[in-house]
Order: sequence, then C-alpha cells, then structure tokens
Amino acid sequence: MKNKLALAMLLPCLLTISNCGAMRWMDETSKSSGSTGCAGWNKIRIKPETAVYLARNDFSAGIDIDSHNLNGQSHGCWN
Repeated sequence: MKNKLALAMLLPCLLTISNCGAMRWMDETSKSSGSTGCAGWNKIRIKPETAVYLARNDFSAGIDIDSHNLNGQSHGCWN
C-alpha cells in the first residue's frame, strides 16, 4: 500500500518532467481563448489507483492524458 501511494504521488511529477516539450509545436498565436476554443474539451480526471496502473503498464497513455490536460489548461479551458 505504501509503495502504491508513493507511486501515485510520483506519477504527476514524472508526467510533468517527461512532457516538458510536448506542446512546443503550439505558439502563442495559435492558442484560442474563451469557450469557443474549449467547446467539447473536458479535463480527464483519473483516480490514484489508475495513475499507478498507468505508470506500471501503459506509461505512454499517462503521458497522453497529461498532455491533453495541459493543452486544455494552456487554452484557458480550466485552471
């Protein structure tokens, strides 16, 4: 249990570090703001248990989820 909790706490850090260049293709002029740019865009929320599973079994899916959430945040769809 202690290892699972530690891994769940570590996953967001790992995703952030490994995703630091994932959005370089976007420049400031291509970012939309407001509700029109966010239509249909929802944040993906996962439970800590799911984060642990992804870290062990499908790390690239965790990266993709984090990239999706960071993209929506950078567009101002959520905080």
